[in-house]
Amino acid sequence: MMDNPFKAGIHAGVQAYYGTVEDRVNAVARFDRSQCEAALQVPELQKTVAAAVQRRVRWLDRVVTRIHFEDHHQDFLRWELDAKGKVIGCEPFQASVWLGKHVLNPGGLKVGELVHFTDPLTKEGRCIRYRIAQIERFTLTKNPS
Repeated sequence: MMDNPFKAGIHAGVQAYYGTVEDRVNAVARFDRSQCEAALQVPELQKTVAAAVQRRVRWLDRVVTRIHFEDHHQDFLRWELDAKGKVIGCEPFQASVWLGKHVLNPGGLKVGELVHFTDPLTKEGRCIRYRIAQIERFTLTKNPS
């Protein structure tokens, strides 16, 4: 079993953990799959937190590509794409700006290139001025909904 993923930090030399529902739900938003699996093994896990973990797992099942942009002090560093190239995640900021955009040729992206996308509302094509620093590709484990 993995360590408790709800670690909050070390205070006065003692490991502290998130214990409240609100703190745990906020932590779940950053969990990867292994942390989600470990969270579900935490004894007496609150029902609301367990539901948040299960939602996170379903969301992770939809992500097939994660693009990391070069850091030039912009407000976003990473996009997560579904199987059709739709931006379904953006971190750490500006999700409201980028979610729903469609990346052109998501399977052909390469490190060092610029990302070209279209806005589904305006159909306007544009490109991000920050180059790709890293690409992670995942295999869908379930049928995306």
